[in-house]
Amino acid sequence: MGTYATVVVRGTGEAQGTRAAETIRAVFDRVEATMSNWSSASELSRLNREAGRGPYRIDDPGLASCVEAALRGATETGGAFDPTVGPLMQLWGFRPKAPRVPSEAEIAEALDRVGASRVSYDAATRTVRFTREGIEIDLGGIAKGCALDEARRRIGDVEADLDLGGQWAFRGGALRPTRIADPFARDATLGDVLAEPDDSIATSSDSENHFEIGGASYGHVMDPRTGRPARTDVVQATVLDPSAVTAEVLGKALMVSGSSRAASLLRTFPRARAILIVREGEALVVLASPSLRDRLTLSPDGRFAADSPRMLALP
Repeated sequence: MGTYATVVVRGTGEAQGTRAAETIRAVFDRVEATMSNWSSASELSRLNREAGRGPYRIDDPGLASCVEAALRGATETGGAFDPTVGPLMQLWGFRPKAPRVPSEAEIAEALDRVGASRVSYDAATRTVRFTREGIEIDLGGIAKGCALDEARRRIGDVEADLDLGGQWAFRGGALRPTRIADPFARDATLGDVLAEPDDSIATSSDSENHFEIGGASYGHVMDPRTGRPARTDVVQATVLDPSAVTAEVLGKALMVSGSSRAASLLRTFPRARAILIVREGEALVVLASPSLRDRLTLSPDGRFAADSPRMLALP
């Protein structure tokens, strides 16, 4: 998936720890082989070529599960997350790397091939069908979550910390103090949050994947409703949830929707907690779920409003 993976296994004998690590690696390798849009040989690429011409039955159960989760995420977020943004990612030059600002006509044409409502999926038969050719499922915004959730299921009760490209997933043990990345300096930290023993933590921002043209910056988090990179007051969204898939999906949706929809989105995912870095005029504010009040420690930072973190108004 073009990123790194780090696994720490605790409290087991060497043989059991090695087996757990090998199991996790096997899951990651299979996800890479089946879900990559960068490889024409992956099953996802084959699905995208064939599902516009007729029903396609997915062979790999992990891919089927991830496609189903992605389509469900589109429904649950009201379209703020959408796995059919592939045409837009190509149009704007995020895949392959060829940055450009497309014309209004090009955006309109691409949007005619975007939208989860254009995809039908039958879970009983693992069959997917597109309403037309040219639609593409892109799992780049959810595949890490799918891989992490499956890896944790497969290692059972083994205590482990999994880091896949900056998204964490924990299995067992105690509360985990986990750093919050600085959206403007990814090697720096804004502070720490205490995560539950079986939480996953996903952070979405444009700091690692963006380009600048004509003095304007364009990030890779795509708004599937406008056909353009998302532009809201949310600079970075960090989400904690027992489901790595939910954490990843919700992080993208919060970036696309902005802070005004944060409370309603979080109500849809009752176990999720969020930490948002938000622009407020010339200042930056940290907004957080109330349940994190005593678990969030911010580093002294002159960039943030003095009343940060503010607690989001949740029921």
